[in-house]
Amino acid sequence: MNKKKTIEEILNDPEMSERLKERLYSKKGLLGKESPFSEILQGMVNTLLEGEIDSFLTEERASGNINKRNGRTSKRVVSEAGYLDISTPRDRKGDFEPELIGKRERELSSGLDDQILSLYP
Repeated sequence: MNKKKTIEEILNDPEMSERLKERLYSKKGLLGKESPFSEILQGMVNTLLEGEIDSFLTEERASGNINKRNGRTSKRVVSEAGYLDISTPRDRKGDFEPELIGKRERELSSGLDDQILSLYP
């Protein structure tokens, strides 16, 4: 089983830097199939989902409810950047509803991926 890289590992990877430069100089679109930018977007989405469940569980503890993480659910999502393989975190009670991309949603759209990319320099 391959360990997924964190966004920090992706951005600090010298191989990724070379792929990014190649993509920029090739004059191909920045996003799309086999684009390193799509991999970065995928890492950002996964990182944001982790942040969402951390926040959710903190609120649960503050309100006196005992709830914990319970693994992840993997799914493939369609975006303007191509397909993204994301892992949505779960909680034991099943109360966690991610805001970024819902439990049964299969499309990351409405310009959200552009907004995410604009957050990172």
